[in-house]
Amino acid sequence: MRFDGKVAIVTGSGQGIGKAIAMALAAEGAKVVTNNRKPGTQGGDAATVAAEIKAAGGDAVPFFGSVSDYQEAKKLIQTTVSNFGKIDILVNNAGITFRGPFINSTVEQINAILDVDIKGCIYCCQHVIPYMAKQKYGKIINISSGAGLKADPMISIYSAAKYAILGLTEALAAELAYYNINVNAVCPGQVRTAMNIPRPGQSYTNNFFRREITSEDVAHGVLFLASDEARNITSYGLPITAGCEKTLPAPDPYFTV
Repeated sequence: MRFDGKVAIVTGSGQGIGKAIAMALAAEGAKVVTNNRKPGTQGGDAATVAAEIKAAGGDAVPFFGSVSDYQEAKKLIQTTVSNFGKIDILVNNAGITFRGPFINSTVEQINAILDVDIKGCIYCCQHVIPYMAKQKYGKIINISSGAGLKADPMISIYSAAKYAILGLTEALAAELAYYNINVNAVCPGQVRTAMNIPRPGQSYTNNFFRREITSEDVAHGVLFLASDEARNITSYGLPITAGCEKTLPAPDPYFTV
């Protein structure tokens, strides 16, 4: 298995994309610390996911705390080291959004998005880097978004945060290269999750293939970047968008065979 002996943290892994990533890492042999803000979150929480991993024969520890809090993010890293002795992989997945016109965004909404989506990523990176640098090995994968590749109206603050994650990824990749730490991002397209609830008339197939992108599709991309197969890939954002941020092809074929 690709991650035997490796230790991974996946933030925001109580459900959705984060859960799929945590489960996939564990299935490949990683010891995983799952995380979300508090117990009892609708749709699942970190303890539920950790229990599922253990039931499948893996090893996992849940941690409850918001990565938007500097001290809680520090405690997440310390808890991982206390339980497993090291950290090899950090997946900064935690994120929230609010949909609506930019001018109607409240101060509370703006702060909440920036605190979780970008500050949470920054805080976890700050706290994990010393451990990875000392062992001269690490994989940091930041979850950006298709909205970080092509700005999306009605989620302007979220788009701004996801663009910022790509900038952070590129800068850290350069800063940490000496210590053999790969820093990359994954940019998912529209994935049906509890956070991304369908709106009337919304399609999850607005992409080249006209099929849904699943949480498992995103997890496969993360596992590749977290593996040593990607040891010479750093500073990049991997789109798992099926081309939705590009000029979409016509519904009819351009030629026949």
